[in-house]
Amino acid sequence: MKLRGYARVRVSSSESLLDQLPEACQLELRAPLVRMDRLCGLSVVAVANLFAQYPSLLRDVSSDEVAVVLGSMLGCHRTDEEYYHSFLNGQPSPRLFASTLPSSPNGELSILYRLRGPGLTVTMGSTSGLCALSESLLFLRAQQAAACLVVAVEVSRPAFSRVPLEDAAVALWISSDDSGSSLASVAGMAESFYAGHAADALQEALASLRASGDAVVVCDEESAQIGASSLQNRRVCAVSTPPGAVAGLWALGDALNGPESSFVLAGLDPSGHAVSTLLTR
Repeated sequence: MKLRGYARVRVSSSESLLDQLPEACQLELRAPLVRMDRLCGLSVVAVANLFAQYPSLLRDVSSDEVAVVLGSMLGCHRTDEEYYHSFLNGQPSPRLFASTLPSSPNGELSILYRLRGPGLTVTMGSTSGLCALSESLLFLRAQQAAACLVVAVEVSRPAFSRVPLEDAAVALWISSDDSGSSLASVAGMAESFYAGHAADALQEALASLRASGDAVVVCDEESAQIGASSLQNRRVCAVSTPPGAVAGLWALGDALNGPESSFVLAGLDPSGHAVSTLLTR
């Protein structure tokens, strides 16, 4: 499996998403973006930047064979809250109501880019972004898709968040076609869960990959702290990232800019879930 494209975006909660759109698609996406909630808008901005940087992606595969897989820790919670406030004020917002599903970004992306393959939304804690990547590999291996658009996204200030989230999103493109150029190859992926024992889960996930013992483990700072006991004898690159589901795939961007020919991308959720991915170049 090949990683063909990667893009990420991080903005302040007061910053307009219109300013983050690539110049070439501002006219096309301006009107749709204005009506969207923040979650959908961030997803679209990240994907627009992905396609601006890698314009051949949509030409290389039929849109009928592209899956859209989204990962988000809290999904549309903030939009749900905003809609509930509008309801309590006696003026329920139809615009917000249309986005009160975690899968709303999948729908918006599928419509804008005419992607007609499978769609999946993962909302299972801070490892949701890495889980979305894992699920995309299953689609490719099962030949249910020829390529996958993977998005991890979070928005700031949802009331239920255990951490102070930021407005951030990552978009990447994975394909099963081995020909042509790529940023990296996905050589393996593993998941593990030990309730309340995330470090043990990480140890099992890393062992399942059978990666070289000297392969650097790239992860976000929170995962490095939680899984410290399982990382004592390994080289670790802990990356400062936005929190939530974006963290793991954000760290991937730093790893791609680094010198390593192979590395293990890892992420942990305090619940006890661990995900690890071996990538080579």
